[in-house]
Amino acid sequence: MPRTLVFPTLTGQVATPPTSKGNRQTGEQCKQSRKSVVHPLHQVGGQLLFFLLLLLLIAPAAMMDTPFEAVAKGNSEFSREFYRVVAEAEPGNLVSSPMSCLIALAMAHAGAKGDSIPKIARGLRLPENITDALQGLSEVVEQLREAPSVELSIANKIYVKQDFPILEEYSTALEKYFQVEAENVVFTDPSTADKINDWVSNQTKDKIKNLVDSNSFDGLTRLVLVNAIYFKGPWLKPFKKDKTHNRPFFTDENNSVEVPFMYQKTHFPYNKLDELDAQLLVMPYEGLELSMAIILPNKKEGLKELEEKLATADLGKLLQSGYPRDVEVYLPKFKIETSLDLVDHLSKMGLSHIFSDDVNLTGISIAEELKVSKVVQKAFIEVSEEGTEAAAATAAVIRKKRSAFEFDRIVFDADHPFIFNLVIKTNILFSGRVLNFPNMAIVKDEL
Repeated sequence: MPRTLVFPTLTGQVATPPTSKGNRQTGEQCKQSRKSVVHPLHQVGGQLLFFLLLLLLIAPAAMMDTPFEAVAKGNSEFSREFYRVVAEAEPGNLVSSPMSCLIALAMAHAGAKGDSIPKIARGLRLPENITDALQGLSEVVEQLREAPSVELSIANKIYVKQDFPILEEYSTALEKYFQVEAENVVFTDPSTADKINDWVSNQTKDKIKNLVDSNSFDGLTRLVLVNAIYFKGPWLKPFKKDKTHNRPFFTDENNSVEVPFMYQKTHFPYNKLDELDAQLLVMPYEGLELSMAIILPNKKEGLKELEEKLATADLGKLLQSGYPRDVEVYLPKFKIETSLDLVDHLSKMGLSHIFSDDVNLTGISIAEELKVSKVVQKAFIEVSEEGTEAAAATAAVIRKKRSAFEFDRIVFDADHPFIFNLVIKTNILFSGRVLNFPNMAIVKDEL
């Protein structure tokens, strides 16, 4: 009983070589030429057949993505779906990190075997070949770490139950592709939660605290996979503090709150997204590798409709569609922290298998049957005149299974709910929305 825990011409004519005398051939030359000629249809057919075979052989290779490209494309789709599912279920302001979640679960996927490999890969939008998935994700993460002029930290750790044997092949893969630190712990010891939280807090500059508690683990817990991302970046074009003033932020057509709005007029990538009835503004950070992309619905109460349209959009392509324009920007300062229990959300994204008793994670250990039982994430973001500070941490708990273009003046006025994405090229580090400012007093407009 089981226990719980990716040529010549084709005209039909034969060309004859020119002679040295006026390009003429003698009768003898013509005879010899006729003797050596293959029927033109045969020749053409042979050439045509060869040409078609060549096309058939080289076309797949020409179209095949590298592991990096495949993972980058998959991450764009995963990020879009992640935001859609989480935003549907979570009320209010939101910040989350699809990248942090993807990395944490990819570490579990590295130990999948059999039918679980393609099932988990499809849910994560990763190549089905585990090596390609790990190599591609490793290259994406390395690209993120090399971003200049900003502080970007991506750290991973695995906590393993004392004396629980994990396969050397698995630990080697985690070290090679994720630079994972491993530590043995006693999960039934309450201090273990403190140890994990201290590591997360340290990696995120004290922005993420109390990711887990002692109730996150029990006697069946065998591994905890943790990813932590921290970002702090100055704007390429900072806002001047003396331009910040209180203005109304409309939570709907009739209600508003007075909040500090930053202002500047400068060149930013911008686009009118007519198909979404929205605007796109991209504000780069120093180094130009990372940027914050804000999608603002044209209607004050248009966020829900915008989110529905984004569910089928090519998010990666959309976020790169801006072109430099002179833009007047009004943007509220904001700070958001979100705690998420992601099991139900991820199940809706096609990842229910990784939480089921049917999952095969024997690439992690053959000592016991394992499954992922819990995925939690805390994320934080603060946007001010100087730039942005953001952090996220995701923990995946693995346990033993139980039995059974216009040129008019452009104003980008974010005075009503909007969506934001912190991106590097097409890879989304953080995504979220600003709906309201709960600590501010609501001002009802007089009718």
